[in-house]
Amino acid sequence: MNNDLLKDELRDLQLEYKEILKTASKDIFNKSSMAVIDEINVFWHRNKKLVHCILKNMCNSYDAYIYTGATILDMEDFEHYPFVTLGKYHFWDDPIYNYAMLVGKTPNSAFDKKIRDQIIETINENIKILDNAADIIFILPIRLLSEIDTKLVHEAGMQAFLSMFNGNFDFEYYKKNFKTIEDIKNGLSSDIEKTLIFSVDDDNSLDLEIRFNNFKKMNTLPLPDNATDAQIFWLCVYGYFTQAFDIIFMCAQYQLIPYICFDVTFKHIIRLASIFEDNREVSGLIFKCAVAHTLYKIFDKEKGKKMNFRKYYQYMRCYNFEGKLFSDLQRENITISNPSITKVISIIEKNFKNFYSEYKGNN
Repeated sequence: MNNDLLKDELRDLQLEYKEILKTASKDIFNKSSMAVIDEINVFWHRNKKLVHCILKNMCNSYDAYIYTGATILDMEDFEHYPFVTLGKYHFWDDPIYNYAMLVGKTPNSAFDKKIRDQIIETINENIKILDNAADIIFILPIRLLSEIDTKLVHEAGMQAFLSMFNGNFDFEYYKKNFKTIEDIKNGLSSDIEKTLIFSVDDDNSLDLEIRFNNFKKMNTLPLPDNATDAQIFWLCVYGYFTQAFDIIFMCAQYQLIPYICFDVTFKHIIRLASIFEDNREVSGLIFKCAVAHTLYKIFDKEKGKKMNFRKYYQYMRCYNFEGKLFSDLQRENITISNPSITKVISIIEKNFKNFYSEYKGNN
């Protein structure tokens, strides 16, 4: 199947999904939310082979970015502008079904309500994307449909989790011997405490116990009220590790670049970079992920939103922003193993300045 046919198939897929989401946004208040989610799930599994074909054949190697590890792509906050700045194709990794898998499966009713509310919000945001960014941002539940070995992801996440502790023990030993956050703090390897991050607002200058207790107070978790500190700590840290491995494996499988806005997810992916330092392909995608994350953090939304979104996207393509940016980074010998955040920021800012100057001069 050639590229033009695949693009037509993808457009039709998006139009059909938009109608399903519009129906879902109405029906989710009138009938079982799980019935609505099941309709979405059936749709994607019916089109699973087509999605794989699109990802394997429509895009060239690493010329597509996937917005993943997030709950929504917030168009009202102009998050779509920095997202489409790099890359030829742009996919939003729809998380709706991943959330739905948790509904009614946890012992915490407050968490259950939180997930249901998140599903409704994501459905509505997805409709906005399909209405306002059609043919630029495509919605596909790639992590749901990927064929990554879940056992491999689990084992990698568990190994990363247990490697933080002194001694060589398995998870059964952890469950038997760790109960409180004090137990965990005493068992961690030196310097690990400062590298741990629980949330976006986490301040690692504070004591681990204070940070952990703040996290517990501020978050609704899928655990019973009597869960131990060790259970909560494992769920949090192991969860971030498995998410990071899942994203890396998925992107390597389809040759995509992960576009990560959420700082905690990003820091866990960067933390795993050393594991893949001998794999040029994975190191390369993590490097591009780091550049994209930095671009997102410093993007001037006030400047961007002055331009019509479609015009911004088209002019970025004509200007070859990505090509110029990575040429500058290569010239400065900046890589994942030789990073310089100050230089990366300076080079991104210079390229944006040149872009806006040229755009203004031609309009």
